[in-house]
Amino acid sequence: MRVYASRGVRSRLRRLGARSPLDAALLDPDLASFAGWVRAVVEPRFRSGLEVMAKRVAVERLSTGSSGLDRLLGGGLEAGYVTEVAGEFGAGKTQLCHQLAVMVQLPREKGGLSGKALYIDTEGTFRPERVLSVARYRGLDPELALESVLVVEARGELELLSAVASARSSEARLVVVDTLVAPLEVGEGVEALARRQYALSRLLRMLREAAAGGRVVVVANRMSMDRPAGGLALSLGCHYGLLMRKLGGSRRLVELVRAPHLPPGSAPVVIEEEGVLDA
Repeated sequence: MRVYASRGVRSRLRRLGARSPLDAALLDPDLASFAGWVRAVVEPRFRSGLEVMAKRVAVERLSTGSSGLDRLLGGGLEAGYVTEVAGEFGAGKTQLCHQLAVMVQLPREKGGLSGKALYIDTEGTFRPERVLSVARYRGLDPELALESVLVVEARGELELLSAVASARSSEARLVVVDTLVAPLEVGEGVEALARRQYALSRLLRMLREAAAGGRVVVVANRMSMDRPAGGLALSLGCHYGLLMRKLGGSRRLVELVRAPHLPPGSAPVVIEEEGVLDA
């Protein structure tokens, strides 16, 4: 890909929070006029099916901590891809996110990636006590495990944009956003809805870039009118989609509702002090 930009555009884009002239395409319309002139020429690269297959075989996977859920996902959450975890309040989305922040620290032979987690908390639901309890059960030093979880509080839209942008250069192997739509402004009318969807598309584009750097990206999502919030923009922006449902008590059902190559299915789990476990 070749990029042509007017004089001084790069410095202006950096001040606006963009890493390259290409990011100008996703700037807020009110800011884009200050960025300058940018034109990109895309030259597609063709690969054989065998090359693509070889790349797929080499994809790393992160265990969820539940063998049934791992089987549902074809071996675990894939590095390089974005997974949405949706569900109603109390379904267990945040519980699973906390567990993943511990699982990523395990060695590869135990289903982890020997890495750190970046936890972007938009609703104030991160609980270090939960990380400690899961870490003890998984055989990790609780305090060291907690130190390996990098937490960013992002209650507003600009804070969230900044946090997600920084994830693209983070040392973390897991990026969690809990939840993605909470900080986005909700207004009335078509124009407000369009601006919200535009912001959501920008966030998902940056999350896909973060995933492309070899990270597992997980996005928790609330429900709206019995459907995952965010509409089509969020669905198209995530490669995999999980839906968590309450079954009563500590029992939950995790459904695979969207995947490029896997059939729909479900896996029962329970939420205990030790984490999200097989039912």
